[in-house]
Amino acid sequence: MDLALTKLALALDKGTVWRIADTLLSDTSFALLTSSLTNQVAAFHKKNPLVAGISKEELRDKLQVSAEIFSFAIDELVRDKKLGVTGELVHLPGGGVVMKDDEAESKQIIEQAFLSARLKVPSLPEVLASLKVDRLRAQKIVTLLLREKALVKISDDLVFHHSALSDLRQRIIALKSTSPKIDVARFKDLTGVSRKYAIPLLEYLDRERVTRRVGDERIIL
Repeated sequence: MDLALTKLALALDKGTVWRIADTLLSDTSFALLTSSLTNQVAAFHKKNPLVAGISKEELRDKLQVSAEIFSFAIDELVRDKKLGVTGELVHLPGGGVVMKDDEAESKQIIEQAFLSARLKVPSLPEVLASLKVDRLRAQKIVTLLLREKALVKISDDLVFHHSALSDLRQRIIALKSTSPKIDVARFKDLTGVSRKYAIPLLEYLDRERVTRRVGDERIIL
């Protein structure tokens, strides 16, 4: 027993055995795991060039390993600059989005459409219909813009440019010095939007804790 423990200790020192939490892995097994991780991420990028990376949850499900082993292996690959992690997304070093010319052009068109519209935004299907790329790629570009936070989705039907929402927040906060409350009618007058936009925008401000609804009015926090 002592001899076995001595051999194990030597193997751990030499790096031929990896100890991860309560699990021991041979160097060969760990190498196979890290190789499989990088291959899975590369395959995901090849299949989804417009997606920034694969989620950690999805990647771990593909490999069927424990959370401890998965996290350890990812950390090692990041340290060795073989993978990158942004938030909950795992990607190849340097990021994973590769755009063709028509996709890059479409991305710019989408963002500009919402940037110039400010709070009177067009419908998303209307913007996508004007693009050269097919609908599937267009939807992936929108997802990319949402992940980059260039666009913000505040309801199932409404998407705004982040700068328009940031400007709205500042206008409402500044309003507090002259009036601590605002109702739908005053909000519409202030922003120039119809009720179709006013209600979702006010609900967004409630979620962001800029305002709090009390009856038919909002208190500016």
